[in-house]
Amino acid sequence: MKIQAAPYQLITNNDPITITMGNFDGLHLGHQQLIERVLSYPDTKHGVLTFDPHPSSVLRKQPFRTLTQKEDKINLFAKYPLDQAFIVEFNMAFSQLSVDEFIAFLRRLHVTRLVIGRDARFGYRGEGTIADLKKYFFVDVVEDLVYNHTRVSTTYIKDFLSMADLGSARKLLNRHYGVKGTVVHGNRIGHKLGYPTANIDFGNYFLPQSGVYYVKVLVDDVWYHAMANIGNNPTLNYSFEKRLEIHIFDFNHNIYGKYLEIVFLHYLRQELKFRNKKELIEQIKKDEAAIRKLII
Repeated sequence: MKIQAAPYQLITNNDPITITMGNFDGLHLGHQQLIERVLSYPDTKHGVLTFDPHPSSVLRKQPFRTLTQKEDKINLFAKYPLDQAFIVEFNMAFSQLSVDEFIAFLRRLHVTRLVIGRDARFGYRGEGTIADLKKYFFVDVVEDLVYNHTRVSTTYIKDFLSMADLGSARKLLNRHYGVKGTVVHGNRIGHKLGYPTANIDFGNYFLPQSGVYYVKVLVDDVWYHAMANIGNNPTLNYSFEKRLEIHIFDFNHNIYGKYLEIVFLHYLRQELKFRNKKELIEQIKKDEAAIRKLII
């Protein structure tokens, strides 16, 4: 798969191609359905067109929490026998392309067929419609994928994660939900409790509901079992910003500055405020015991 990540003016393609386009945040089952439909056409090359950063972060001029970052989407696209992944740099100039200018961009890429969902919009303020596309391309409109009488969407998955319903999120993603981030220095409270933790700078990833989780952590290409806490540390060292901290079992290496992958496997409990440090330590020991039983 050839990857082109650039401003739209620099993206090129010379062969007839069938594509699907969208944000593809999470690359969930609905998105996977679109890619599989693209691949079902044997008469052209196959590709996806997506945007980075997420349009909401540019248009709202503030960080926007996503289920996947650019690297994640590339890795997920690579699981399919696609010929091209066009990753358009989304900026204000691109957001202001008129309907005709956006269509001209697609025609320059030799797009002959588009596979899209029924609510697809494009161009300035989303003014472009399926009817506009049908004037120039063959358009295959794929019906919504539905789960529990609700359309599968990134927002729907975020709702499940916000309720710590990892099982439903896993079904709709077709994989366990995970985030990546760099280990940064904290206040070493975990060391004082006997449970040293790695504080993760998780960037713009969307975090599940606050609480304690059983997770697996990828460190230097090796997976480890761990427990994670998401929240504000209400008992000791309260943080206004939500934190992600992990304690890796049977592990004593220095990992400051390392880039880790954390996969959420099981929600254990909500974050609680304890009366003192002793009560907190007692609960952490119970959490560890419960998670170690899950590993077995």
